[in-house]
Amino acid sequence: MNSRKTLLRLHRWVGLALGALLLIQGLTGATLVFRDELEALIHPELNVASGEQRLPLQRLVETARGARPEAVLQRVEAAEGGALLFRFVEDETPYLMALDPADGRILRQGPLAAWPGEWIFHLHHYLLSGDVGEWIVGIEGFALLFLAITGPIVWWPKRLASGFRIVRGAGADRLMRSLHRAAGAALAILVLTSAATGTMMIFKEQIRPLFGASGYVPKPSVKIEAQPAGSPRIPVDRLIAQAQRDYGPTPLVETRFQGKDAQVVVVYLRDENSLRENASKQIYFNAYDGTEVGHYVPAALPWGNSFIDWLFPIHTGRAVGLVGRILILLGGIGLVFFTVSGVWLWLSSRRQQRERQLKRAARLAVEGRG
Repeated sequence: MNSRKTLLRLHRWVGLALGALLLIQGLTGATLVFRDELEALIHPELNVASGEQRLPLQRLVETARGARPEAVLQRVEAAEGGALLFRFVEDETPYLMALDPADGRILRQGPLAAWPGEWIFHLHHYLLSGDVGEWIVGIEGFALLFLAITGPIVWWPKRLASGFRIVRGAGADRLMRSLHRAAGAALAILVLTSAATGTMMIFKEQIRPLFGASGYVPKPSVKIEAQPAGSPRIPVDRLIAQAQRDYGPTPLVETRFQGKDAQVVVVYLRDENSLRENASKQIYFNAYDGTEVGHYVPAALPWGNSFIDWLFPIHTGRAVGLVGRILILLGGIGLVFFTVSGVWLWLSSRRQQRERQLKRAARLAVEGRG
């Protein structure tokens, strides 16, 4: 058996073995490309006036925590439509709550099931199974890399134009086979890009040592001992104002709370000097006394950090705007088609093989009677 036939067989069996997972990744990935726009339609109640009148963030944080006293607040971020989205963990599962920043009204709350966009994201990234699911998705990413590389190798024709020829009028199987080959070759770069960036995002801790000590600076790992319950804290709004005073008056992107008792507050400010969409300056504060205990400013970081930080916008297509998002959408739809057509072709091949065996058996029986 030559190497091309061996690659074809491996390509086929890897695709069949992971078909269900690839179908999930394709469907969810395509849906998430325009997640913000879809969520604005799904959750119209989050469309609130975004005027100058806003309650202090500290008051909104207290309102949210009071509504879910058993949950742990991890971050506050802007939601589509002007609302603020509060992300909790309750019984080791995500819980989300949206508040109107103008009056503190709870607009919507619930677990993942109540937030379709968030549910789809967790299915895409974690298979709804936490760290274990993320590792499975990472391994699947390596398999998708293999498929995206071997597919064009197996496909490569003697004449390039003939490789994109769609066979019509010769039955559904021939049509499907030619579509699978041509679309696979046309979209291979998109699938390869999605697989590579997605896999590196999942295994970024494992690839960071490759950059060397001078090529990558890790984010601050801040540990502050929790103080007794009721100990005074610096209001979040003062920490935000301090970050904007020290690092520039750019808009607030989100606020995160770290530690068992939220001892560390991380203020994310938009980095308007970066070409990367949603790039942020991250300033770490001691929640008890307001001292800065670390920062992560993209402009001051080495090339390895930039490489890691660019993975997400490339993976989602946002690195090149609307055109990039449309291309990633095509890649996701293509992955769904490759999975379905690959299973179709395998089932068709099995059916044809059985038919040949039956014809051969019938022929032998006739010859035996003769």
